[in-house]
Amino acid sequence: MTETTDEIGCDPAVLMARQTLYRFAALTLLDPKAGGWEQLDALREDALLSEAANLIRDLPEATLRKLGPGEHPLSKLDPDPVLNRLPHTRDKLNEEFENTFGLLVSNACPPYETEYINSKYAFQRSNTLADVSGFYRAFGLTTSTTHPERPDHIVQELEFMAFLLGLERQAYSCDAAIRQQRLEVCREAQARFLREHLSWWAPAFARLLSHEDPGGFYDQAGVFLAALIPAERALLGVESTAQHTEPSPLERPEACEGCELIS
Repeated sequence: MTETTDEIGCDPAVLMARQTLYRFAALTLLDPKAGGWEQLDALREDALLSEAANLIRDLPEATLRKLGPGEHPLSKLDPDPVLNRLPHTRDKLNEEFENTFGLLVSNACPPYETEYINSKYAFQRSNTLADVSGFYRAFGLTTSTTHPERPDHIVQELEFMAFLLGLERQAYSCDAAIRQQRLEVCREAQARFLREHLSWWAPAFARLLSHEDPGGFYDQAGVFLAALIPAERALLGVESTAQHTEPSPLERPEACEGCELIS
């Protein structure tokens, strides 16, 4: 008897691998001033990270027959090229970060979901911010006043997916009476958040990273992100938006003071 995609996705090793890769993707895009370089530097010799990537790359169920705009094949889901381009000091990474993203919200490569919604639809932008925040609140996440950030920042959204996978892993230790319900809630939230938020704009953002930092660290971080999204779509059964997405900058949305997720 062959395993179904659902059974593969529920394997504890697969859950841990997926969570590890989301955390790594988030870390590559974290502001170096928040400690990103130190954490990435420590991962150079981390066997778990490489094993996680190898596990997912070896899953036939993680391969899509047809990629969406901006997405990369599963073979590109490799942390080594990213870490190989990591500058040797935090100052150098910070310089590359500022050159890629600018000191304010970058019009060329904005790391915020709502910046990719057509500027004509201001109401939709507000609704999207509210929906993202609603997902976070539904799972008991609060905002941080220490490191304020908009809820639709790419790091926040990647961390949220890692958080959901952590909850799913924890659900297996629950009593049988509530285990299945919690598992279903976690899986449904992952699929919905990926479908409604992360998957439609992250590949476009990743493509712009490569454009803004060709041959650099953020180029490779973008390639990794653009390979992670279709792998996740395959495992969660999420269809591509099948549209070419570009930033559509306007003045910053009202909800500029977002959050850094904490449990």
